[in-house]
Amino acid sequence: MEEKPVKNILIFGDSNTWGYDYLTYMPETGDAQRMTFEERWPGRVQMILGNEYRIIENALNARTNVIDDPYFPLRHGLNSLKVALDANAPLDLVVIQMGCNELKHMFNRTAGMIAFGVEQLVNACKTQYYNYPAPKVLVIAPAPTHPKIGEMIFGFSFGPDAYAKSCQFSKEYAAIAERHGCGFVDCAPLNFEINTLDGLHYSKGDHAKLAPVVAEKIKEMLG
Repeated sequence: MEEKPVKNILIFGDSNTWGYDYLTYMPETGDAQRMTFEERWPGRVQMILGNEYRIIENALNARTNVIDDPYFPLRHGLNSLKVALDANAPLDLVVIQMGCNELKHMFNRTAGMIAFGVEQLVNACKTQYYNYPAPKVLVIAPAPTHPKIGEMIFGFSFGPDAYAKSCQFSKEYAAIAERHGCGFVDCAPLNFEINTLDGLHYSKGDHAKLAPVVAEKIKEMLG
């Protein structure tokens, strides 16, 4: 019996895909360590889906959609995604969870403008590499930040308006998915606990909530 070809899935995201573990935050350096593969949601998705699917993680702390951050160089998402699409071709699906880092008040972006940046990522996925079909795309709307993120350790960067903007991601990202025929997952109804240290990063429990929802959507999209 002929084996089914493995389905290749690129998961593209920022620190909440990378697995930033706020419980290991070190004030002296401003860094935190990474959750294990089995703890962060892409790894959990791999374990749920099994060996008929291959998850390719491409996540980076402080990554933005289409803006260069002067404090975190080489984090421009669109540029990185184009390289990843080329390097990992052929791909059956690209999963995108991006946008939270552009909530930083220095960027002065509305939720709609941030979502428009995500739309540029979706458009990039329509390019064909090496005559392979363009991959399908699954868009994930990130969970809203903690309501008091402006008062927490990264508040100097995100400011008081980040929470209100993040609450608009569900609507804005859903519209992108509909326009482009993408799959869509919304983190907001999953009721993440979003920690009270930085107000931005998901807990291990949040990763565990997200993984089965994403895995089910992937199976729905790829059969």
